[in-house]
Amino acid sequence: MASDLPAPPTESGVYPEDRMKVSRWLTWKEADDGRKIPRAPYHNSNQPDRYVSAQDPTIWTDFETAAEWADKLPHHQLAYVIPNRNDFETDLVVIDYDDTRDPDTGEIHPLVHDHLADADSYADVSPSGTGVHILCRGQLPERVKTISDDLSEHEAFPEASIEVYESARFITMTGRHIAGTPTKTRDCRAFLDGLVEDYATVSAATPDEVAFEPDTTRGDIEDVETTSDIQDVFDAIQHVRPRDISLRSTVTEERADGTQSLDPSWANSSSGTRLAQLDEGWVYRDGLIGLDALQVVALEEGIITDERDYPSGEDFWEAIDELRARGAHIPEYEEDKSEAAPSASDWSPAPDHTPDRDADAQATGSSSPSDLGSSHSSGRTRGRDSPRRGEGAESLYKAEIDRLEAELEAREERIDDLEAELDERTKKLRRIHVRNSQLEDALENDAEVQVRALDTDTLVDILDDQTLVAIVEYVADTHADDDGNLELSTADDSGGRLASLKSFLRSDSSSSTSR
Repeated sequence: MASDLPAPPTESGVYPEDRMKVSRWLTWKEADDGRKIPRAPYHNSNQPDRYVSAQDPTIWTDFETAAEWADKLPHHQLAYVIPNRNDFETDLVVIDYDDTRDPDTGEIHPLVHDHLADADSYADVSPSGTGVHILCRGQLPERVKTISDDLSEHEAFPEASIEVYESARFITMTGRHIAGTPTKTRDCRAFLDGLVEDYATVSAATPDEVAFEPDTTRGDIEDVETTSDIQDVFDAIQHVRPRDISLRSTVTEERADGTQSLDPSWANSSSGTRLAQLDEGWVYRDGLIGLDALQVVALEEGIITDERDYPSGEDFWEAIDELRARGAHIPEYEEDKSEAAPSASDWSPAPDHTPDRDADAQATGSSSPSDLGSSHSSGRTRGRDSPRRGEGAESLYKAEIDRLEAELEAREERIDDLEAELDERTKKLRRIHVRNSQLEDALENDAEVQVRALDTDTLVDILDDQTLVAIVEYVADTHADDDGNLELSTADDSGGRLASLKSFLRSDSSSSTSR
């Protein structure tokens, strides 16, 4: 029976033209355990099968050199390096599809066929013939380090998967170009954005995007039925987990790690996977926006219409009622009777909110209408816009890191300056020590014996001016007779004394002095 699966033809020996001009090539050879190990035989000609690190730039070479060695060495094949984006400038992104192609018939997964058309960039077949690579130019969002997921299920390819990476990897290059795709890499930012929406999850390194840390524990808040402290309401919202409530959004995927993909009831999602449900909350994949239970329910009920918004004013209390109706335990708020009851406008975020005033209000257990508005603003701020989460958090983290790095750099420069100063002073102390030793030798022994025992030219050369002046003074004071036969005077200026001494030392001692 004929298959209706697409089977695009391939052509051999066609590599991406733009990457052939970049010297980031090497070879690889399969290890006994099936691993693809990078090699550099042109760099290690005596040990061509020696393991190397693909991220070592000293072993990268041009396409021609790598191809030449791959041709003449058995089982060596070509590879291209995607360097670490933190260290090198690169724009290459690889979409790697595994178990998506029949090596005998050339038939491929229908979704991969669609992706080839959407990406419109260079593509080839993997070494095993069972996979497809798309090479394109672009960048994943900052908080998405990689994409790895199963493709939609198909009976012909039950194990089909997708992986996307852009940094610190190497890609095997077969040259088995998929005919009809471009012969060079092209900009695929729109295509990559679609993959992020369909398959990305927040990376483990991302700060908590779902909820702040409540002041009250989950167990304690479950025992609270009514409260006059608005913070209890905020804490209860943050303790609501996906398992606690029912949603209208439909679960479309369930992964082995327990996370799920949902088709959000309030938005059109062609993939049906735009809402990611984690253990602690939800992430709206279009923009990677962390959502808490109140936001999800408010979106499903149409109370708010933008994932970046948070219910406020009367909408806040309407969303609270809906959240309770879905199964969440949220304490009933009863205002303090000693204070005037707040109006709906009092629940708007207060522009003059300060953390200190909120702390004072909570400490005393009292709240004025304006304080309640501030508390709501505080809860909203800590629940959604606090330094623990979101773009504001990243901005604060970055500013603090930049400040600390600048301070560290300044301290390191100061340390370098102090070390240089210490080194110079050490050298100076050594010179002074040498001079003192020379002077002590000259003064402790008879000057005439010292002069006669040394080569006089060498003596003049090795002693500095300060030491020579001291010797002049010593000799003049202790060896000149009453008639001044030495012809040196301590009253001479230092230059005169030096010149006289040098002349004296370099002359024949028997004719230059009178003893």
